[in-house]
Amino acid sequence: MNTKGKIVSSNYPGRAMNTQVENILNKNLADGGITADSLTFGFGVEDVSDLKPNMKLSDYISTYKPEYFSGYLVIKESNNNTGSALTKAFQESFEELQNTPLQANVWVIAEESYDEVISEFVKLPDVSNSWFKDKNTIGSFQFSVTAKGVNIDESKLNNLLKGGEWLDLY
Repeated sequence: MNTKGKIVSSNYPGRAMNTQVENILNKNLADGGITADSLTFGFGVEDVSDLKPNMKLSDYISTYKPEYFSGYLVIKESNNNTGSALTKAFQESFEELQNTPLQANVWVIAEESYDEVISEFVKLPDVSNSWFKDKNTIGSFQFSVTAKGVNIDESKLNNLLKGGEWLDLY
């Protein structure tokens, strides 16, 4: 909106597409027993000035050709979180996104703090790694899937998901 109250640009259609990506990833994680929420963005897309918010995600990807989707993933600490489940969720999401690379800064939040953190997180239009500084995190790392596969093997992921190693994202 400009200073005269006129809407000169709207990111709603793009945000609607990103929400569809988040829903796919969140569902695949939940199917694997991982409680999580995500905030993603499409990068490297062609001109989206004619993007319609009710467009199907598959049509969006075919038409606007995002180079990759990237964002933040907040995972609730649990003994049930496994590298295998995380890898499978990302690979399934990658396939559903027509083999568009998917990457995330992953933050594992202590079980007792997760609900409070998520209640704030889901209201954010954007987030940065520094937002997590005082959020009772037990670990963080970057995870991605591309046509070449994932960037971290399952056994290392098991350790990262338990907070056994911290990869500083600040």
